[in-house]
Amino acid sequence: QSKQRSSMPDIDDKTQLVAFCGLYCGNCGSYKKGKCKTCKDDGGFSRCKVRKCCIELNYQTCAECDKSLDCKTLDNFISKIFALVFRSNRKGNLRHIKEIGIKTWAEDQAAAGKK
Repeated sequence: QSKQRSSMPDIDDKTQLVAFCGLYCGNCGSYKKGKCKTCKDDGGFSRCKVRKCCIELNYQTCAECDKSLDCKTLDNFISKIFALVFRSNRKGNLRHIKEIGIKTWAEDQAAAGKK
């Protein structure tokens, strides 16, 4: 659990900018403007059940869980609204993280955000 939370994410470790649910905080305007901290740095929604679950299971993301793609905690009504509003695909991100690994995925996301 202590590795999950730090006072400030190491900017060289892009994996710390990957939210537990599979979003990449490093490309978010609120994060870039300093208005929001990552969920791994106690930012985001304080009562997030996904964060709580990942911390309890000591997962970096839901991609480490065999049940993540069918998880009702991850895929609920609020998350569907969130996906529409922010045009995000957390399940797709998690599938990709499982395929190529969190480090490569985070580095790809960081590079894509610099374009």
